[in-house]
Amino acid sequence: MNKKKEILLEQVIVQYLQYKEPIGSESLKAFYGSSFSSATIRNHFKVLASEGWLFQPHISSGRIPTNAALKNHWIKNINTKNPLILDLKRLKENSYKYGICCILSIEVSNKLQRIINIEDRYLVLLFEQSQAVMNYNASLERFLQELASLDLVDIKKIAYEVRALELLNSLENAQRSNVSYFCLNALNEMLDQSQNEEVFLDIINGFVFHKLHNGIYFDEILPKDYLGIMQEVRIQELNGRAFCVGKIDRDYTKFYAELAS
Repeated sequence: MNKKKEILLEQVIVQYLQYKEPIGSESLKAFYGSSFSSATIRNHFKVLASEGWLFQPHISSGRIPTNAALKNHWIKNINTKNPLILDLKRLKENSYKYGICCILSIEVSNKLQRIINIEDRYLVLLFEQSQAVMNYNASLERFLQELASLDLVDIKKIAYEVRALELLNSLENAQRSNVSYFCLNALNEMLDQSQNEEVFLDIINGFVFHKLHNGIYFDEILPKDYLGIMQEVRIQELNGRAFCVGKIDRDYTKFYAELAS
């Protein structure tokens, strides 16, 4: 894509994210002044539409960016490599302000200290900060003995990898207090749109923290109009991870800018 088309497409995206309505050539002409004529903008619009970057919902209307354009925009503009410094109050406010669901998992040291066998009926797992109870299983007991002194977060990752679902469910209950949820109602429309309830449950239950690496996710795991962002976070002296998910046309640029301000 040549530089002029790239500049125009970027401005269409920026204006569309702000106003949520088709962007016309006159709107861009007013923004750029003499740099672009209306005819030049219209010609670039046609080319960008033929290339799959813009879409015209009605013959008489302006253009809106396609999902492909928005995906490309967010990949270029969202940085998941560096930890995000968070303030909980600001995260909550901005989640509701922008309609973006955020799930926060704080890593608190919670090592497995002891495994108690209750008359071959139950296994009690004693962690530094919590405990978990599950039905007795000899193979599981031997497996857990090998995990002694590991952190609950690491044991959960191993449990997920080996598909030890009963253990994973018990550990979820033991760790639930370390997971915070903001703007869950942003997921309602996603659930209505998707036939895959597993994705919704993975988000609600926090399983996404075991399944996903840091990065940006689109319709490979989410409905086609949605975007998910997984990254490391730091809150005061605590480390953790956050998964933020919402419609792909939410203004994530302003969302993250206000979190950092």
